Amino acid sequence: MPAPAPLPLSRPLLIYDDKCSACRRFAFWARVLSGGWIQLAGHYYSPEAMNVKKLVFPDDYDSTQMFWLINKQGAFGARSGLIQVLKEIVRGIIKTKVVNAVSNGYQEHISADGDASSVRNNLCDHICSTGSSCISSRDTWKRLFNMLRNSKTFYHHHAN
Repeated sequence: MPAPAPLPLSRPLLIYDDKCSACRRFAFWARVLSGGWIQLAGHYYSPEAMNVKKLVFPDDYDSTQMFWLINKQGAFGARSGLIQVLKEIVRGIIKTKVVNAVSNGYQEHISADGDASSVRNNLCDHICSTGSSCISSRDTWKRLFNMLRNSKTFYHHHAN
C-alpha cells in the first residue's frame, strides 16, 4: 500500500463550523492569539478545508461533527484539539516575536483574507438543529459541553 501524500500545510490549520457564529469567534480568537500562525478554513465554504479533509479522514467519516486542528502530527478534534490549539497559540506567539525582532517592526501578522473577514462576521446566519439561534447563550454552552465531552484524533502515517 503506498504511503499517503504529505499534507500541503506549512502552518497548523483550524477547520471550524463556518455556519456557526460562536465557532467563527472561537476560530478568529485562536488566529488572533497565535499572531496569525494558525490558519483558518471553514468546514462548509472553504475549498482548502475540503481538500485537506479528503487527505486526512476516511471517506465514510463525517468530519463536520467537531472542529479540527490539523498539524504535522495529525488531526485533533474537539477536546484533544483544544490542547493542540493552545500549543499552536504558544508556538505562534514565539514565532511572531522572533519575526518581529528580526524585521525590527512590531506589525500585526494577520492578513485580511476571506476567512478572517468571515470570522469577524458575528451575525448568526445558521439555525442550529434545535431550531434556536446558535448565538444564544444556551446553545453556546451546549456546544462547549459537547466539545469537552467528545474527542477524536487521526495521526498522519509517514513512510520511513
